[in-house]
Amino acid sequence: MSSALVAAPVSAQSCTTMAGNLVANCSFETPGPSSFPNVDMLDALPGWSVGGGAFERWSNGFSGFTSKDGVAHLELDSNWGNTSIWQVITTVVGQAYTVNFSAAHRPDGQFSQIQFLVGPQSDGNIVFTTPQMTAGYQWMDYEASFVATGTSTEIVFRSKGTSNYYGDHIDNISVTAVPEPTSLVLVGLGLLGVAVRARRRFA
Repeated sequence: MSSALVAAPVSAQSCTTMAGNLVANCSFETPGPSSFPNVDMLDALPGWSVGGGAFERWSNGFSGFTSKDGVAHLELDSNWGNTSIWQVITTVVGQAYTVNFSAAHRPDGQFSQIQFLVGPQSDGNIVFTTPQMTAGYQWMDYEASFVATGTSTEIVFRSKGTSNYYGDHIDNISVTAVPEPTSLVLVGLGLLGVAVRARRRFA
């Protein structure tokens, strides 16, 4: 299992339009959130399972804090304290994958922190832990990577910040396969061929 981190800005692209994203309900827009600023206490969400109690889904700029992608995002440190979410994605053995997500801190708490794990949510392998976030309501984008060891992989995000019911916001999650070097070469040659043909056409 390998991992790597690149801090913001990494993933400005919407996870819902990102080609090859394997994550279902990646920005927590399903079911449709309220059409006005609101926070919902949830213990289930399509595509995701939850551990440790429940979580809050903020929508439409509740408390003046807008989502990174779409109109909804999650607060993992809820009335039950630190919680986790996970889902199983289809993977290829030996294939490398890139994970992108956005995280933020709620200023009421001491600090926020989120871990990304691969494997069973109770004892999975910790791939990456964000730094402690202390700047209130400021999205930071993070990137990590892992190599799949099975045809299905459980991805887990869990709150590790101060467990006081305030913080550990998450949004805009994507997992995409890293292109093989040979694929990149073929793409480059294809683009070169297009450029040559275009030049000849206008010569």
